[in-house]
Amino acid sequence: MAVSGNAEDRRWVPDNPDGSGWAAVDWSSVAKGSRYHYRHVGSIDEERARLPRYYRVVTRLESAALHPHENSYYVHRSQLADLLAEISLAGGAETIWHVEPCQNPPAESRTRGETGENPSRSPP
Repeated sequence: MAVSGNAEDRRWVPDNPDGSGWAAVDWSSVAKGSRYHYRHVGSIDEERARLPRYYRVVTRLESAALHPHENSYYVHRSQLADLLAEISLAGGAETIWHVEPCQNPPAESRTRGETGENPSRSPP
């Protein structure tokens, strides 16, 4: 990723004509040293409309006391970040295994027809 020489304009200059490119990950984590791909995108409303309505979050639960198994959580797109944060911070022996789009969650998940909005929260 190239950086503009102008001190007043420190925006990223994309590597590719389509507004995308690669940049090094500099977080002090297991990803440090790898690269992530970026691209210029539309407004939040435009991009949100392109997302799948639901996601399936699969976790792996493994401990000395439990036989290893996977749990699948079906969550509306508006609640995905909250669920991932909750599992990451409070999951204990349960870790995020993978996340995938899910257009039609099973009826047993009780998520169909949900808007994903939490009525107890005020809008941002």
